[in-house]
Amino acid sequence: MAQVGLKRQLALALLAAAIFTFSKRLPAANVQPPRFALRVCEKCVSRSAGNGYNPKGVLQQTAKMAAEAGWPAPNVEWGKCTGGCDYGPTVRLVKGDIAIPVAVEGMTEDEVSFKAFLAVQSEMEAERAFGLASRHIAESSADEPQPDIEIPA
Repeated sequence: MAQVGLKRQLALALLAAAIFTFSKRLPAANVQPPRFALRVCEKCVSRSAGNGYNPKGVLQQTAKMAAEAGWPAPNVEWGKCTGGCDYGPTVRLVKGDIAIPVAVEGMTEDEVSFKAFLAVQSEMEAERAFGLASRHIAESSADEPQPDIEIPA
């Protein structure tokens, strides 16, 4: 009978230790925000869509200045065809390692449908695309829960 009581006390002690261990918050891993990129359609530029304008240079320069000022700045890179050849050149905001296309607030109805900025045929249109993308990135990072880190006593 004493052995049963001892086993029960041992089991309760182990259970209490487990509850105590798992109830403490562990420090969160250094979680990086999702990677964003603005992809300029390489086909549009090579085919001189939109009077031959290439928005990549303006987007890269704007991204550099935004990063230096501490604003969200997506990477700027070449991308594959978005299917909007008649509306080119196109620029698409993508998110994450698998580059999911993102529609952002401020896009036209057609742009939302294509999930790409259409007819980026001038510096002003390139800056509009960058500004809307940057605002989306800032808002999405503000919406993400910040990890709680509890420092053990």
